[in-house]
Amino acid sequence: MGITHQMHKGATEVAKGFRQLNKAGNAIANDDVDKAARHLDKALKDFDKAVDHFANAEDDAYDKAGKEIDKGNEELQKSLDEFGKGNADKGQKYLDKATDNFDKALDLVG
Repeated sequence: MGITHQMHKGATEVAKGFRQLNKAGNAIANDDVDKAARHLDKALKDFDKAVDHFANAEDDAYDKAGKEIDKGNEELQKSLDEFGKGNADKGQKYLDKATDNFDKALDLVG
């Protein structure tokens, strides 16, 4: 689904969970333990959904980072090939591209 989408869905579930905690607190204040227990159960389910969404976002980030690393490796190989041929300028351009890809990967997971 995408990292941002999963993060937003997770944040929404956290907000729903906190709403249920607030309702549980109000129910306890009114000595309605059964109602409080139902709200606490709903809160736990909301938080569980949030964890699932955050885990999916993490998986998406690592997948995307892996693709950036693959791109960086391809650029690095081109750089080595060009340096090997004595083309320092081309080699440096490919090396710069490789570094950009590796930086993107690290930004996603670091």
